[in-house]
Amino acid sequence: MKPIQKNNSFQVPKRLQGVAPTLIRQIFERALPESINFGLGEPDLPTPQFMREEAARVAVEEQNGYTSHAGLLALREKIAASYPHLNLNVNQVCVTVGSQEAMTAAFLALVDEGDEVLIPNPSFPAYENCVRLSGGEPVFYRLPADKGFAFDIEEFKSKITPKTKVAVVISPSNPTGKIFTEKDLTAIAEVLKDTGIYLISDEIYSDLYFTGKPHSASEFYDRTVIVSGLSKSLSMTGWRVGWVASSQTEVIKACLTLHGFLTVCTSTISQKAALLGWTDEAEKAKAEAREIYKKRGEYLVGLFKTELGLHATSPEGAFYTMVDVRPLGDDLEIAEKFLQNRIITVPGVAFGSEAKGFLRVSFCNTEERMAEGIRRMKEALMI
Repeated sequence: MKPIQKNNSFQVPKRLQGVAPTLIRQIFERALPESINFGLGEPDLPTPQFMREEAARVAVEEQNGYTSHAGLLALREKIAASYPHLNLNVNQVCVTVGSQEAMTAAFLALVDEGDEVLIPNPSFPAYENCVRLSGGEPVFYRLPADKGFAFDIEEFKSKITPKTKVAVVISPSNPTGKIFTEKDLTAIAEVLKDTGIYLISDEIYSDLYFTGKPHSASEFYDRTVIVSGLSKSLSMTGWRVGWVASSQTEVIKACLTLHGFLTVCTSTISQKAALLGWTDEAEKAKAEAREIYKKRGEYLVGLFKTELGLHATSPEGAFYTMVDVRPLGDDLEIAEKFLQNRIITVPGVAFGSEAKGFLRVSFCNTEERMAEGIRRMKEALMI
């Protein structure tokens, strides 16, 4: 009998083929010391003091073993109550390790081999990778740059096929800062009605708005799966408290099964501290953060115009503006030039072809740091 020949070299599983670190991460890893970070996708404001004090108290005074896979009952009650229009029960909420896990679990729960998923172009690149990990096929609907990256219902509708299983909306948007209007979400609901298509609504920036509180897609379409968390609104990125919630109970059950095997449960200390995320103190902290980021965004957009002669979009939410660098050349080349001058920006092409020619610029910096960053940009561009 001939011995079985084995290939001992590592072979990447099919589900991981084509999945690679994002361009955003590649840029960050090459940043020079003392760079000014305009690429930051997390708040620079500190976690509110009352949250930190509660986490410290819990760590010292309480036993912090596992919670149930789904998360603390009291926390799930608060999350469920955040969506009164859905009348959710606690079994329709799963607390996850940040919204990234919620997003991944939602795709793995919903998408099968060969299913198509509609994703905004531009959008956060993790979405495309999550679809591929799930065995699905990403299909992109344009948020046209020439319309200020606003939603276009005809473009969205044109991408739907019999293979479409899921569609994604991100509001406020990463990277554009645009908010889907009530009209947009109503139109999406009408188009998806009776199709059986699920809608994943990324609402992680929903508490960071400057023009009016965003609507949840779940207000208009019942097959919506909400992905959200406290990372952005309360500067808790490293605390890893997110959630997936939906009136579609079977979807949440599937997410919970995945969550249990992947992580067991979200940090118990973080969950207990997160219970304060719905207090009056927390609402005050969120309102203060909104005012700070609104002021910073206006300041930075003004600097681009007056100092560099460049147009930057007026953000409606989140903490990003899209800067049109097409008059200067290729966005990758401009970002590289800035990187060599100790300025971190993210080329728009990292988020999709529709954002090519733009830079995503974050205003998670003080006005002093932003002014210094613009000065370095002028120097790099020899203006």
